Amino acid sequence: MPISRLVDPLLVLLVAAGVGLALSGGDWSFRTRGAKIGRALAWSAWLALWLLSTPWLSSALARRISTVPRDLHAELAGSSPERRVLVILTAGIDADEFGEPAMERQSAAGLERGLAAVRVYREYGFGHVIVSGKDVRGAPTQLASAMADLLVELGVPRKKIILETESRDTRENALHSTRIARGLSADAVVVVTSALHMPRSLRMFERAGLDVLPAPVRFQSLPPEGPERLLPESLSLRRSQRAVHELVGLLEP
Repeated sequence: MPISRLVDPLLVLLVAAGVGLALSGGDWSFRTRGAKIGRALAWSAWLALWLLSTPWLSSALARRISTVPRDLHAELAGSSPERRVLVILTAGIDADEFGEPAMERQSAAGLERGLAAVRVYREYGFGHVIVSGKDVRGAPTQLASAMADLLVELGVPRKKIILETESRDTRENALHSTRIARGLSADAVVVVTSALHMPRSLRMFERAGLDVLPAPVRFQSLPPEGPERLLPESLSLRRSQRAVHELVGLLEP
């Protein structure tokens, strides 16, 4: 089990609240030390869960971590389109229950990355496109193949697509994609992934010894104005969880 799963905000705060209630022993009078600690812990967990569920805090966390887009025109100047490599990091895929094509079963993040990759491909031109990721629950090649099918459907020539189906996480995405890109003698490598996931991806590619250019997808917008930004919602809690997941990933040795 990855450590990021153990520090999921919802899991941590529910455990903290439970421990706090257990320590209080039903004594809310503050007359015992255990009751004082338990009550403080339970209320702190409640407050943290509320704040992490607000659009205000979740948006601030996501925007603080995310990589903002850069001017790829300037970054790619001087390199030949045929010597450029585009790397797409896959995100996830649902199990096949009703016979839908794998392309349609990709996660929302995966579809966003695929659409952005096609835009970047059309705008700048690339000699090769590496689709990186292994489906750890089903057929190993299913995830990358699903992304490749989407790219082809949207106009990317299949002959330019290289499937990298060994990677189980971001570190392996970087290692295996770097190996392939070096074998292609690439002049420039552009990586497409979610803006929130990009800082960790760039760090892993740097550790793999490859200088890459970021093409981040889905930069988080500002929260709504007014009191609504302080009202909890499940979507915001999910966004905070993703931000914490990426922060923990940045601490990986």
